[in-house]
Amino acid sequence: MGRLDGITLKDLHEIREQTEGGKPREGVLAAIGRKQGDHLDTLAERHGVVEKTIRNWLDRFAEEPIEHASDDAPRPGSPSKRESDERDQLFEQLQEPPTEPGYDHQAWPPSLLLHYVKEMYGVEYSNGHAYTLLNEADPKKEAEFQQMVQKNAPD
Repeated sequence: MGRLDGITLKDLHEIREQTEGGKPREGVLAAIGRKQGDHLDTLAERHGVVEKTIRNWLDRFAEEPIEHASDDAPRPGSPSKRESDERDQLFEQLQEPPTEPGYDHQAWPPSLLLHYVKEMYGVEYSNGHAYTLLNEADPKKEAEFQQMVQKNAPD
């Protein structure tokens, strides 16, 4: 139980009361169960996860300040979606050449768009998503693409 040394049941119950539902709360409940002597396999079965997940949850209590230990870990994968006003702002910027914000390009290649979005909005997109954004930002290209999709769609 070394992960929970220095953390009392009272501390864990206080965190549980402050934690909203879902996985963060499950992590706190697992920590409470472990502190009360439950085995990892018992906790895993109780919470419907594998033992590795229980160990990960408990590791957060050793690695993070207790008030943040129950926070759900950031997930890899799809980047968060831009707010509609930010998306509109990005599309407006894409109507202008990259020289406007100070780049030495006459057009927006996907690699430059990825750099720009990361710098301006703090978000990393995949190359494929960069192509999608460029097509959506250019109504003519988007219309051509939709026509091609409809033309090639099976009847």
